Amino acid sequence: MIVKSIKNRVPKEFVTPINSMCELMGFPSNTDREALAKTRSDFSVVKTQALAMGAEMTGTDKQAASASNADDGFEVPMFVYRPTENSEALPLLFWIHGGGLILGHAEQDEVMLRNFATDFNCVVVTPDYRLAPDVSFPAPLEDCYAGLKWAVDNLTIDPKRVVIAGASAGGGLAAALTQLACDRGEIAVKHQLLLYPMLDPLNMTQAGNDIDDTYIWSRKNNLQGWTYYLGQTPEEGKIPQYASALYNHDLSNLPPATVMVGDIDLFAQEDIAYAAKLSAAGVPTELHVYPGGVHGFEGIKPDARISKDFLAARESVLRAALDD
Repeated sequence: MIVKSIKNRVPKEFVTPINSMCELMGFPSNTDREALAKTRSDFSVVKTQALAMGAEMTGTDKQAASASNADDGFEVPMFVYRPTENSEALPLLFWIHGGGLILGHAEQDEVMLRNFATDFNCVVVTPDYRLAPDVSFPAPLEDCYAGLKWAVDNLTIDPKRVVIAGASAGGGLAAALTQLACDRGEIAVKHQLLLYPMLDPLNMTQAGNDIDDTYIWSRKNNLQGWTYYLGQTPEEGKIPQYASALYNHDLSNLPPATVMVGDIDLFAQEDIAYAAKLSAAGVPTELHVYPGGVHGFEGIKPDARISKDFLAARESVLRAALDD
């Protein structure tokens, strides 16, 4: 049985940086409609800091672009990162940012995405998909699909080396986008990298019921995010196809997957459940679970042992997936 309060299980070296990060970003967030604008403003400090750091980096070229959502014509802003002075057909890493489906910006991951482009000699594309409750499903997912399709059709990339990846809500969208892309048959996806993905609108898994991760993202926040995204309170048996990768889908046509999560992340058990479903469907699946890992632990204290293990495993997966 997982203990309800995770505070006794968080490694001591994480406590101070977690508290500092939560103070900086205003977590645990108030995600009620009246307070959401302030929460978004607080969260935007991540983008501001990332852009300042990215401006000092060399080795990549950054391009702003847009793609049209075929459903409603919305022009989805995107950012493209490419190794400087490299015009050959490179592998594509399509990255989707996190933020609980209601927060965040594509450029919040600027430093990491620039590093991905240079470290793996690849093109990185990230969409600034619309957020709930401004829009609800399927608009954010279709924004991501529009961005992926545009990248494959318009950039100089190797269409046989397309990797879809994301973290948290971005990981959940990455899982759903992989399903959508494979079902539509327009894009060949080589691998899906799902970092602590947000998958279960019902919060029905053990961790969802027994952990209240008040450090980063609480069950209340999570239910609110899903309610905004779906446009209604999630109900068992009423989750639309592609709204959650965990439900209502034949997984047998999907590419290999890697799922990574800390064991005291709110999403731990739903991520483990999805990895098991993928494996049972015959999809080659790698699952990494990190004891003592809260949500996003590798970014909170990168020099901790479990963070180093996580980052090394992530690098190994991406290097293999983006290779010939």
